[in-house]
Amino acid sequence: MRMPHIGRRLLTGLLLLLSATQASAQWHIGIEGGYTNNRLARFRTFDYTRQYTARGGFTVALPVRYAFNDWFALQAEVTFLQKNYGLRRIGPRAQEYTDYTNSFLEVPLLARFAFGGERLRGFLHAGGYVGWWASSHNRGQRLLDIPEGVLMPFDQPVAFDARRDNRFEAGLLAGVGIAYRLSPRIELSAEVRYLYGLTDLQKPYMLQQVPRYNDSWICRLGILFTLPCRH
Repeated sequence: MRMPHIGRRLLTGLLLLLSATQASAQWHIGIEGGYTNNRLARFRTFDYTRQYTARGGFTVALPVRYAFNDWFALQAEVTFLQKNYGLRRIGPRAQEYTDYTNSFLEVPLLARFAFGGERLRGFLHAGGYVGWWASSHNRGQRLLDIPEGVLMPFDQPVAFDARRDNRFEAGLLAGVGIAYRLSPRIELSAEVRYLYGLTDLQKPYMLQQVPRYNDSWICRLGILFTLPCRH
């Protein structure tokens, strides 16, 4: 009978593949930081007197990576990042503006695909993230009297409203970058990443409300350390 013979060959092949994967698998840990640029995406709105603008911020991340081989790995991170945006007025209240500074704690989970040579390699990231809206702050100026043009500046933290603000966030991410192996255990990297928010920043607290999502671009530099293997 041929089936048992084929089955033994398949089993042998799987065991060899598993052994090779375990032999080449490695843990990596590191730190990364960089610049964020976020805009507030709003849909189905006809408010022509307001314009939302993108604003910059910063991010710091602690990645942990498990590399199955030299081209595929899974990565998890603990990330602090700012997702800021601005509001500008049009018309009689054009002197008004508000800049929003929003801090988030997020945990991205992603797959990593690498390609290239021994030292210089490219990589692609794809995955998703969950996060928590940790704090919000705004600053700007309000127009108190339109004919007189009296302006009042403000700079204040924003208190969250449990009935209105949705502090849980989730979304998708994709990234592309390059990595340079400085030594067998040290790797430098540079990456551009896009975060696409899937959760509305507001709870459904009123009728016909306009959804609000974060769209973010991130530029990061980092250093990663390969942990010693134990066999």
